[in-house]
Amino acid sequence: MSGKGTMRNKEKWSEIRKRLPVMVLTGLCSLCVLYGCTKKEDLLLLTENTQGQEPRWQPEVSEVSEEGTETDSGTAYIERGAGTIYVHVCGAVAAPGVYEMEAGSRVYEAVQAAGGFAENAEESYVNQAQELSDGVKLVIPTVEEAGQQASLAQEYGQAYTQDGRVNINAASVEELCEIPGIGATRAAAIVSYREEHGGFEGLEDIMKVSGIKEGTFEKIKGSISVK
Repeated sequence: MSGKGTMRNKEKWSEIRKRLPVMVLTGLCSLCVLYGCTKKEDLLLLTENTQGQEPRWQPEVSEVSEEGTETDSGTAYIERGAGTIYVHVCGAVAAPGVYEMEAGSRVYEAVQAAGGFAENAEESYVNQAQELSDGVKLVIPTVEEAGQQASLAQEYGQAYTQDGRVNINAASVEELCEIPGIGATRAAAIVSYREEHGGFEGLEDIMKVSGIKEGTFEKIKGSISVK
């Protein structure tokens, strides 16, 4: 019996030795699979943790200030229409119309753009050295119209009253511009109204001028007169 037992034990160990490489290889494969899965889980965890976070790299964005100047991260932006004004030249000129001019232009340059004074223009009536503003209406009177203005001045008095108010029936465009809230455009409209209607009878009549409403009148009524 002992001999048979010994033979059986030898056979078992022989079988184990044959299977040992396979068992070792299987174990190694299991470890590799386990290791690989762990790395995959770590990668998945890393991906999940970075979701919702802003990327460290951001595209460059051009920023432009309100004035249209160049910023450190952007490209220069040129404001459209910078340095350009539009002037309506009418009255005793060769070619009345709206003209595009450079900012800072003077009255004489606007007259030149309109073809020059007409033959019957009263050139001395306007201040040819005055600087123009955007949107202004430049009215050049004829000799006859300028004479009518002189008559109105005699009838309605001087441009200023003794208490410093501006006589809207006698003041020139430049003098009307001294009224708070009255710019060159409105001043020219006042003169045009006078030329067409012969003057203002009361302070409220100034609201008949284009661009002057009740709100403006309330602001300027203490600064104007009609005599």
